[in-house]
Amino acid sequence: MRFSVPDFRGLVAASLLAFALAVPASVQADSLLARRPPLAPTAAPATPFHSRLPAVGIEGADDRVPADSRVWPWIAIGRLNREVGGHCTAALIGPRQVLTAAHCLYNPADARWILPGEVHFVAGYRRGSFAGHAVGARFIIAPGYDPKHATEPKQMARDWAIIELAAPLGIKPIPLSVLSLRDTMAAARAGEMNVAGYAADHGEILLRHQGCQLLGQASDVALLVHRCDVTYGVSGAPLLLLENGKAEIIGIHNAVADTSKGVVATAVPVASFASGVASALSAR
Repeated sequence: MRFSVPDFRGLVAASLLAFALAVPASVQADSLLARRPPLAPTAAPATPFHSRLPAVGIEGADDRVPADSRVWPWIAIGRLNREVGGHCTAALIGPRQVLTAAHCLYNPADARWILPGEVHFVAGYRRGSFAGHAVGARFIIAPGYDPKHATEPKQMARDWAIIELAAPLGIKPIPLSVLSLRDTMAAARAGEMNVAGYAADHGEILLRHQGCQLLGQASDVALLVHRCDVTYGVSGAPLLLLENGKAEIIGIHNAVADTSKGVVATAVPVASFASGVASALSAR
């Protein structure tokens, strides 16, 4: 079996992966990934902004709707443009700190990390307008992350990075959640979970899927499993809980899996990068 993943040069084949789920008994999710599902990073290939890529990661009705990038928290989410081509999504978590997926900062075309100055965070981007823009000054990559094996489960679980921007942005950042997995699951079941990103098929606007499913957390690697409408370009997008005007990040979306039971997606949970974020913010 083979499947397609974006590598910023186009779509190429990659190996199959597998991991087990640990979720509440009421959610029959263990069988979703029991047959070695393909996991694919969902960063956008280097294609024109208006290209129509296959909506990999979206099954059935497309529940994505435009988010108002002029208001918080959506204004704190930005398009992460790479001078080498392609884009991802990222979220502002401090005056100069941006959270995204680590694989977004690696360029497999020439097997190197992108230079910080080659990355542009464009906050609140919408059809050419934006609320703020800054280039990267420094990367903080998850310890032990190996971009050459990005589709291995243990690397998927380390797929986070913080970008320190060259200049602060006057935009309110999005805080990290401190909820337990049980409380996070309960909030998600109440319809409070959102995923918002700059998908490659609609790269000029921020799209969000509100009230999508959080299925649980993997038992053998630190990965959340969700069923939200996501596709290429949404790598690095925050999983948000929204309630009473408040928003908090519970994870970073990083891949999709096409299984015999349908499409699911994965995200790095906040617990995996909370200490790294705290260190980055204290050092500013």
